[in-house]
Amino acid sequence: MTRLAITSALLAASAAAGCFYVEEINQRPGISINAMGNQVYRGDRVELTASADDPEDHVVRFTWRAYACTEGAGGADCDREPFYTQAVLDHAEFDVPLLREDVAVPVRNVRVVLDAQDDLGATAKPSQELVIVALDRPPSLELARKGTFILTPDRPVILYATVGDLDDGPAALGMPTWEVFAPAQVQHDLTDEMFTQNPNDPAHRTFAKKFTPKAIGDWEIRVTATDPLDQQTTKSLMLSVVAPPPPCIAQVAPIVPPAGAALPITDTTLFRVPVVLDDLDVWPPQTDDSSLGVTRFQWSQKAPGAATHVPVSGATASSFQLDPATFTPGDIVEVRVEIYDRQLTPVGCPDGEATCSTISMPSCIQRQTWRVEVR
Repeated sequence: MTRLAITSALLAASAAAGCFYVEEINQRPGISINAMGNQVYRGDRVELTASADDPEDHVVRFTWRAYACTEGAGGADCDREPFYTQAVLDHAEFDVPLLREDVAVPVRNVRVVLDAQDDLGATAKPSQELVIVALDRPPSLELARKGTFILTPDRPVILYATVGDLDDGPAALGMPTWEVFAPAQVQHDLTDEMFTQNPNDPAHRTFAKKFTPKAIGDWEIRVTATDPLDQQTTKSLMLSVVAPPPPCIAQVAPIVPPAGAALPITDTTLFRVPVVLDDLDVWPPQTDDSSLGVTRFQWSQKAPGAATHVPVSGATASSFQLDPATFTPGDIVEVRVEIYDRQLTPVGCPDGEATCSTISMPSCIQRQTWRVEVR
């Protein structure tokens, strides 16, 4: 029997016995991208994981690529090269870029491509893709006013608008828009105010305005910040403007004796008002605010046996000096001061009252009287 005949017989016998061997085919793994969502802001951190299903339970190794895009659908309008690559690991972690690399335009999408191969070389087909929408974050905006003083008509106040933008930076925002909503459409002034930026806070810019209301009521200052992609943030600052309250005597010297008692003096004594509180006309004078004025003073005396107090001519300073030598020992003299702001609201209490308040606030007085005994 020839060699060919013997080989054919052996193959036929093997087939008849069911022992024919065929090598197993390595199947491709199936893969998927797992994401909590597909919408983030530019600059945000993104974390993704991958899952694999290999029919033979082979080890699967992953390759990640992430591209910065303007649109992102099907790879259109994306950078040629990925800004992020990672091999082997089953997870990816990256920050969404602010701008594309090929063209300096804001990133609007991130195209993520996942490939995989098992340890015998079978490659997952097709590649898995995920398009993440990169939103533009609206600008930040904070409003504030300078000082805690009471707002009255014609009293200017400095207003601040501090803006920032985590996506584009504060310099891209420009000047915010200001709107004033007045009670009954009355007049007001709103002008630019010089302001020095804080060098220790480069992430923000502050704009200042000087606002001068012309009437009593509730005013709304509405400010809007807009970024280059037309994202806007609007906030309002409410200001209540009231009628000017009268000034208040805050300190006097010497100490006022109790009612019915007298302050004994033997030497020349200086009566004075060191501090007056007011929204506009204060004492001592303040030079850092050009809108502020000073308190007006009027001193008077009630001589022994006199019926009323008589103003002392020229005694309009914050202090008054009494010389006991001009009286007789044992005389009772009353020294009085009354204060006024620019409204010149009369102190309308009866002459016999030692103190007086023109408003329903006894602690805010515009008149103080000392009862003095000359010795």
